[in-house]
Amino acid sequence: MLDPSDSIPARPRVLYQLASPLHLTRGPEIVARRQRMMQAWAPSLQVDIASPETGPAAIESASDAALVFPALRDSAATWASTGIEAVLIGCFSDPGVDALSEVSGLPVIGPGEAGILAAVQLGERFSVLSSDPTPPGLRRRIRGIGVEGSFVSEVTVGCSVADINRDPESHLPTVIDRARACVAQGADVLVLGCFALSFTPGLPERLARATGVPVVNPVIAGLKAAEAVIQYRAGLPRAETSQLRSAE
Repeated sequence: MLDPSDSIPARPRVLYQLASPLHLTRGPEIVARRQRMMQAWAPSLQVDIASPETGPAAIESASDAALVFPALRDSAATWASTGIEAVLIGCFSDPGVDALSEVSGLPVIGPGEAGILAAVQLGERFSVLSSDPTPPGLRRRIRGIGVEGSFVSEVTVGCSVADINRDPESHLPTVIDRARACVAQGADVLVLGCFALSFTPGLPERLARATGVPVVNPVIAGLKAAEAVIQYRAGLPRAETSQLRSAE
């Protein structure tokens, strides 16, 4: 029996750090809605969310991705002092994760990598559904992760991040058609490579029903990876966790 005097440990705090100033481009209510969705996906965590004051409206090119670290560098230096234990970057391209981990002294999770690793646990061959345009270099990143042999294709869904955000329902038939094409190519798992898709309520489930294969939401994969990292490092002082990262 639990002793009533025993305190319940606080939930680990994870920061979802947006890569673009969503509160300016789409409004604070959209930011708050995403935070509520993530809290529902990861109830064992305390999920905070932050939106930078500067940066590209969306990450749609290599040059957009390169702007993320400069926009977040100063705030990253304060993350640990606010009680944050891990950070999830809000972009499938995983911009700046190594540099931000170095500056912050915290584990910084790339949801793109987390989603890809989840895909190879769920099936043998996966495809990625991306917005159009999308940053280049996905195959190179997959090669670096070590799972290129399981990669079938990256297929764009024929609409931009702004298009999906503005009217996801009108683009759903095209998204489903592209997803089915991936399955026809041999994919038995699909990964959402655009967070406008990930945060469209019910869309991953509708895609799964339409295609008959699992659909990985990389935001959920990233949250679960962040929680696991916190548990693996439990009991280690901050200085030791920094030394572990330096040795990796």
